[in-house]
Amino acid sequence: MEEILCIGCGATIQTTDKAGLGFTPQSALEKGLETGEVYCQRCFRLRHYNEITDVQLTDDDFLKLLHEVGDSDALVVNVIDIFDFNGSVIPGLPRFVSGNDVLLVGNKKDILPKSVKPGKISQWLMERAHEEGLRPVDVVLTSAQNKHAIKEVIDKIEHYRKGRDVYVVGVTNVGKSTLINAIIQEITGDQNVITTSRFPGTTLDKIEIPLDDGSYIYDTPGIIHRHQMAHYLTAKNLKYVSLKRKSSPKPISLILNKLCF
Repeated sequence: MEEILCIGCGATIQTTDKAGLGFTPQSALEKGLETGEVYCQRCFRLRHYNEITDVQLTDDDFLKLLHEVGDSDALVVNVIDIFDFNGSVIPGLPRFVSGNDVLLVGNKKDILPKSVKPGKISQWLMERAHEEGLRPVDVVLTSAQNKHAIKEVIDKIEHYRKGRDVYVVGVTNVGKSTLINAIIQEITGDQNVITTSRFPGTTLDKIEIPLDDGSYIYDTPGIIHRHQMAHYLTAKNLKYVSLKRKSSPKPISLILNKLCF
């Protein structure tokens, strides 16, 4: 069968891997071939619902993306899961972004115990980043899901980008795309200015979000981290460690016991 490309992002259309680049249901593909407009599911949802969803990269795509980030004079916004720092670190990122400013965004602030002070978490994230060879210009905590401190994130981005483009990067499952959606909603409000024509993409399914001064915020695909906890747990056990509401400072041994027994 002749290769079919998504007219929204350029990805090769396929109907088997729902998590892969270029996926579209068979029925949607047939309809698209009839109309001459074939979109992958991600571009379709962006086009009709202004919804950005995450995709997974192969190792080759991952290296290509890091080279692109490293070759650009831009602000890099690195989204981290506060509750899984080790699983949130992008391998090789410090080497590729050398010379570019990095803003570290700690996500899931809303489920921190009330007794934990945000300043302590920010300091801890900065220290851990330094251990990994990353030198962030600043750290900001947010909750993409609850849209907490989204305006502060936007203000930080505007302050540090200094007219440059912005690359938002992160591994899968950290809430990067949810954060992007929250930023778009905060910026546009009810004006409904997000249209398909304003979001051209590339073969890596990177989405370009235009800014008023001609620069762009680039939403990049979620990167698979081989050491991320989510890739080693069953769906049943994952629910015990995937926090959805405000946590209490219980010993981690209780969670481990639940998983083991």
